[in-house]
Amino acid sequence: MFPLRIPGSAWALVALVVSSLPVDASALTYNGNPNLGIYVDRPAHDFTGGSVYLTGFRVFNCGGGYTDYLVGATIDPVDGYNVAISAGDYCSVNVYWGNTMVVHGPSYTVDYDEPYTSVTLAAPIPPVALTPYEVVSGSMSGVGPKLFLTID
Repeated sequence: MFPLRIPGSAWALVALVVSSLPVDASALTYNGNPNLGIYVDRPAHDFTGGSVYLTGFRVFNCGGGYTDYLVGATIDPVDGYNVAISAGDYCSVNVYWGNTMVVHGPSYTVDYDEPYTSVTLAAPIPPVALTPYEVVSGSMSGVGPKLFLTID
């Protein structure tokens, strides 16, 4: 095989064609020092507090690979939690829970017992329903808990 030779003026055409190719629509690019945050809420905005052991986050790069951010702390998911992450092109985030999430409302308690929650990044980032959940005391009507993730 002979090496392909492209004249200098043709490189401009190659650059133009490559720059016009579609970009991965699921990729979101975060520059600088982005801050990843989570909190749990629902449309009624009636949660009063809660508790869960937040093991950490796994942030997936669109080009492959991931970065883990360890937390290792008990948090109030209603108040939320924030962590600084590296800049990059990200497609999704897994939030890892170390125990059952307990969320209290004015007259009820809800449990969510999954080992992790996956969030697909988009603009804007959609909330993720925490299902299956269980109302373990009292009575709750309407929509259940949702995980909100922000990166700014």
